[in-house]
Amino acid sequence: MEQNNQVVSSILVHADAANFTTVRDKIASVPQMEIVETAENKLAVVLETLSTEYAVGLCEDIRRLEGVSGVEIISHFFEEENNNIQ
Repeated sequence: MEQNNQVVSSILVHADAANFTTVRDKIASVPQMEIVETAENKLAVVLETLSTEYAVGLCEDIRRLEGVSGVEIISHFFEEENNNIQ
């Protein structure tokens, strides 16, 4: 039984002013992440991955970046599609 998983999460990243540009550029360089808004040293980011575990790993990678003071998960959507269903 073949399955395709789609995981979409939105997160809010808090970064200090001195490192904001570096944090923004590092997040923007990851293909699974899209920055949709920035304001007051915060970045609203959408993650699109194939598994929840990978999304969590990306969040942890962001959390460990120098200058990041916090990461909040705003929403998390998981869709499982079974291609064998008629």
